[in-house]
Amino acid sequence: MDDLENRLATLLGEPGAADPPPDLAGRIHRAVATRRRNRRTAWLAALACVTAVLVAMPLTLRDGGGDTAATVDPAPRPTVTVTVSVIGPTSGGPEPTRTVTAVPERSAGEAFEERLRHLVAVTGVVKVGTRTASGEPFTPSALGPDGTVLGLTPGGAAAEAPATGGTPGNAGFSAQSGLGAAEGLRTWTENGEQHCRTTGGTTRTISPQGTDPQAPVWVDGGTIAGSDAMGQPWVAAGCAEPGRTVTDGRPAAGTAVAFSYPYLFTVEPANDGKLRLVDVRTLTVAAEHPLPEGVRAHTMGQPRQQWYAAATDTAFAWVAGGVLRSVPRDGWEPERSFGPVPEPGEGERAWMTAGDRLVAYTTGDISLVHDPKTGVTLKQRGLVLAAGPWLLWQEGDAYRLARVK
Repeated sequence: MDDLENRLATLLGEPGAADPPPDLAGRIHRAVATRRRNRRTAWLAALACVTAVLVAMPLTLRDGGGDTAATVDPAPRPTVTVTVSVIGPTSGGPEPTRTVTAVPERSAGEAFEERLRHLVAVTGVVKVGTRTASGEPFTPSALGPDGTVLGLTPGGAAAEAPATGGTPGNAGFSAQSGLGAAEGLRTWTENGEQHCRTTGGTTRTISPQGTDPQAPVWVDGGTIAGSDAMGQPWVAAGCAEPGRTVTDGRPAAGTAVAFSYPYLFTVEPANDGKLRLVDVRTLTVAAEHPLPEGVRAHTMGQPRQQWYAAATDTAFAWVAGGVLRSVPRDGWEPERSFGPVPEPGEGERAWMTAGDRLVAYTTGDISLVHDPKTGVTLKQRGLVLAAGPWLLWQEGDAYRLARVK
């Protein structure tokens, strides 16, 4: 009202204005009404902007069963508070206001590390180079439970970086696939056999009857697990002696799909349609469950379904039919669905890894990090691997390695 009061004082103070102009009252009423309309319009515009921000915020989506089906980012976001004046009669007190608080969308450029820190405790982040000491490109293929990062150069030479990070150095062997690492050992597939080398340099073949170079190899609890060319699982207790083929008298335990020491997870979709937990210490079946949701029973003459799995200390997670699911290992229920995953592109291969708590699904170009405990899933461009208390992810021109808990 300050400018209206000034205008009124000017009118009344003009020479010869002892008597108010005959239309002064009407002019005052019209001016007051105009200012009220303008204030009301400004208030409605501010409220509309805040409402638009709120409507634009991502929502938590759910699938038909009520389970979380969207990629969720748990990080708290900064708020924006808008305070607007409310137009109306006053009683001489403070001008009434309305305060609306909105949460803006997160910047797309926020670092993966910051989002990860809102999910788990992250310590000791180090940088791992994308080139070896000799300048060759380095692509991680395995992350050991001791934090060792093991990978290959384009020529097939293995290189590694310790848990302290740095430039990957020559690992001293060449490999086709099947890389694995743990404290005191390195393992790899070459010429159809699985080899194992101790810290002292002793190297021996540990696959009992060859190994499938296309099948995954796991290292956990000092034990190495893989599959032979016939699809039969085998396990070896480190590098000390050749491994043993896993059988349970049926005649075999099926195909190995995940490993979390001491249990090897195997499936037999063609015959009895079971998921089994084989105790690798005794090679006996410790538990049986129906095939996981989305995993089809195999019919003779039909191509086998491509699906992926990984196991943490407390959960079993899998991707079947393009959907990520998990189930607690304690009680084996309820099975929960977390929505679709990125499909591998042409020439890409998807696979899953698991640490003590987190599960990683990657196509090499794009990855998901899933926490079965909370149901939260983070999306990250590039490679992500999990093992033990470690998580490795690609960020910019390097890899980041961190302890997570």
